Amino acid sequence: MSRTMLKLFVIGFAFNLFCLAGSALALVDDRHVTITSAADIANKRQALVNFVWGAPGFPSGSLPSVTLNVPSPVAGLGNLSRVDRLLVNMDAGQQGLAYHFVPQRQNGRLVVVHHGHACSFNDDPSPTDSGPGLQRTVNGLLVDGYSVLAVFMPHLRPDDCGSVSHDALFTNPAYEPADGSPMKYFLEPVAVCLNYLKTHSGAHGFPAYQEFHMVGLSGGGWTTTVYAAIDPTIKISVPVAGTLPLASRPSYGDTEQLLEAFYQIAGYPDLYVMGSYGQGRKQIWLLNRRDDCCFGDHPSLYHDSQGRTWEQVVRDYETQVRTTLYNLGSVGFFRLEIDEAAPAHMISWNAVVNHILSELNGGRSYIGASSASNAFVRGLGGQLWHHGPGGWVFTGCDAVGVPAAVEGAVNALDVFYRDYGNRLMHAYTNGAGWTCEPAGGVVITDPAIVSAGPGSYDVVAFGGDYRLYRWHGTAAGVGPFQLVNASARGLGTPTLVARPTGQLDVFFRGFDRGLYHVYSTGPVPWPSEALGGIMLDFPTAVAPPDGTVRAYVRGQSSSLFEAAWAGGPWQWANVSVLLGGQLIAGSPSASAQGGTVRVHARQPAGNLSTFTLSGAWGHANNGGIITGSPTSKPGGAWARGQSAGLWLNDGVNWYGFGGLFD
Repeated sequence: MSRTMLKLFVIGFAFNLFCLAGSALALVDDRHVTITSAADIANKRQALVNFVWGAPGFPSGSLPSVTLNVPSPVAGLGNLSRVDRLLVNMDAGQQGLAYHFVPQRQNGRLVVVHHGHACSFNDDPSPTDSGPGLQRTVNGLLVDGYSVLAVFMPHLRPDDCGSVSHDALFTNPAYEPADGSPMKYFLEPVAVCLNYLKTHSGAHGFPAYQEFHMVGLSGGGWTTTVYAAIDPTIKISVPVAGTLPLASRPSYGDTEQLLEAFYQIAGYPDLYVMGSYGQGRKQIWLLNRRDDCCFGDHPSLYHDSQGRTWEQVVRDYETQVRTTLYNLGSVGFFRLEIDEAAPAHMISWNAVVNHILSELNGGRSYIGASSASNAFVRGLGGQLWHHGPGGWVFTGCDAVGVPAAVEGAVNALDVFYRDYGNRLMHAYTNGAGWTCEPAGGVVITDPAIVSAGPGSYDVVAFGGDYRLYRWHGTAAGVGPFQLVNASARGLGTPTLVARPTGQLDVFFRGFDRGLYHVYSTGPVPWPSEALGGIMLDFPTAVAPPDGTVRAYVRGQSSSLFEAAWAGGPWQWANVSVLLGGQLIAGSPSASAQGGTVRVHARQPAGNLSTFTLSGAWGHANNGGIITGSPTSKPGGAWARGQSAGLWLNDGVNWYGFGGLFD
């Protein structure tokens, strides 16, 4: 069988097995979160453990059989040192399979990547959204320094691709476990492999892991949801196209997705809460709008007794879970992201870079700001909030992601952001309330904005085709969006600056992790150029009054790099090396004030760093412990604190403004 035919077989097998089986089972009404206290979480977690494993309890003492240094089952991986094979023997002759990928350059963190209803992680490596997307997920994690534990679902692996259906594991007496439920066959391989990785850290050439995270697609997304609810050692979890509460889905899915006795203990909204709750924990519920199999925006893939749209239904669940976490003391966070780029049932490039890696790396900013006086965030209720000289103001605009703002360009404040359906929105005020209006177009990244002078502003963002679009605003309103350059494809939030001459410069991360530059020369299309480099996370840039243009990225070594233009070829410099090896984490953020350039970044230990260019480079550790990436403006840096509140550092002092946002 050719590779193409095998892939078609696997995808067809996945669709039929996952989307059509199990239709005779009754569905639990889980439309509401039932958790009201931390005790509820502890009790439900124990009840699920008892259901799955019975009297023996969670398999904390079990270990897999390990074969070190086997050939990689996935081709084309970067930063790979070696691969180990882990086998987990379970009741009734069942066996779990996983592979442990150890990177050469290690960051001390491990991500479980769980496959769904397909039998290989070795799918399409090309820079297009084709195939299930497991190869690009594993490769992206390895290149960023993460170890990966790749786990297969029962009887869905290269040497056993569907010999036993998942429904048969529950109905055939031959597979009845000695204790507990057949649900253990889906969850135990992760638990047992993690036992080994936790107890043998450093013993076989892999690091003593500091954190454990989990990502999964389809049935692997379901496993991620359930396992993160049961095992709180999973810090960040990203289930992709894996679940929808039973109350809102037609009767489809394998038995493990629908088993009444299990979901009477904790329905899916409760599982989302349990997978998010805990200090430093977070879950990103990622759904593909155009999913051709499961849980997407299609009448055959969801239903609602109130006649609401798919978007309204899934956003209502998000609000319920976020509200519950807030009422529990805001220990842990939950966010829904709707992937507009994925054309089918997969982990897209958008998901890998914009959501998975940016969340794990802390490369995502949380704060949009127009100055050191005005900041904008998405509150836990899902609305846009403004903090200005008068304190916190509720705009009344529903928002997702991170806004971008300018002040005094057209209105007193102009803010752009994504709404619940990823449509670009414009909010503005002249001091007498806020107006929220559509700007036109659906985007997959948060926007960037700049004003080249009084009376106008420009906004850029990437669309679902990974191409860059521009909006131009004046007192007459926001003009229609324009394709900036048909050949310029990028990932992550772009950065936008205006030169003193009025020329606009856009910098972004390419599919090859290189830095790319698009610049205005008149009407679109604008020219583009590749500036090279290999970055983690996303770039930032400034255009100071001296006529230079300077872009900054975090390199693979976590050094701060500068790409500078002063009228000739672009020049690269390692700023961290110039300052004795000061490393950064996440995405840098730069601002210029007079002839001074400041680049703010989070240190690996969590402190705020300021790199200052004023003739020569200098560095200061501003202290504090911040989460995510800071937002630099002339006069200071905005940052999200450990307790998810808003802080400003002016280079000397920290100022706290409270709030709670993500």
